[in-house]
Amino acid sequence: MLSTAGLLDVDDNPKSEPVQAFLEATRGEALLQLFETWKESAEFNELRQIPGLTTEGEWTNDPVHARQMILEFLSTLPGFPMDPDVNGERPWWSLDAFVEDVKQTQPDFQRPAGDYDSWYIRAGETGEFLRGFKHWDEVDGALIRFIICGPLHWLGVLDLASPRPPQAGSIPRITAFRFSQWTADILNHRAPGDFVVEDAPFTARSDARLRVPMYAPRSARYQVNRFCTWEGLQEGVYHFRLTPHSLQHASQQGLRVEQLLALLRRYCESVPPSLDTALKRWETQGSQVRIERDIVLRVRDP
Repeated sequence: MLSTAGLLDVDDNPKSEPVQAFLEATRGEALLQLFETWKESAEFNELRQIPGLTTEGEWTNDPVHARQMILEFLSTLPGFPMDPDVNGERPWWSLDAFVEDVKQTQPDFQRPAGDYDSWYIRAGETGEFLRGFKHWDEVDGALIRFIICGPLHWLGVLDLASPRPPQAGSIPRITAFRFSQWTADILNHRAPGDFVVEDAPFTARSDARLRVPMYAPRSARYQVNRFCTWEGLQEGVYHFRLTPHSLQHASQQGLRVEQLLALLRRYCESVPPSLDTALKRWETQGSQVRIERDIVLRVRDP
């Protein structure tokens, strides 16, 4: 999707100027840009991305038409936010019931002339070819679920509901959906508002670890990531670490430590003096400098 939006090159590397403009846009503007790109993209093909399915052969499908049909089905639901009679309520809808309704009323929504035999799609676990209408739920129904629980949720159009919180590392079982507070704006080509202000500060530690909150400026988070090694996301905080390898990699991209220090001084509550000194030394001495936390043992009588 990012490639289709013109943010990545053919090697999946970020394009500097488009990425900078994207990250400096408001969250609403960025979300709308991705939605508009996804909606019209023939390259982003959900049918070939559904977990548990394997596609083979040279056959083609029309992902743009399939999306348009699913959006059209959604628009018929009571409570659709672009309906002038809607009073602001956003009822939940059963995902199973919605898929079954499409199966009963418009089963061929993505199949030219109702052809269920020419697409070579296998079940991932068994290797069985899923040909014929008897496999509608496993292919066409799965596509509807994937688009609702995937792109339409990721891009802010739908909220999802699960009967219980997912366990760590598991995929939640989605049973219901509703239109989000941003649906009307997005479908009317307007950038939605009501986002949290992105002004949370970074935290820099003397052991060269950085903590960047989710609501720190996205452009700053992207820039600091170019200097760091990624350590994960925990409770809405991105964890990074400065290492000789990450600094060397940044240097090879034409980035300088003075740019990193300027970034930290601007967005951190404070920069530990030891980290500041270590980075300046690395700039001049390179890999001879180790960035680590000092441990001092204090005793009453040495």
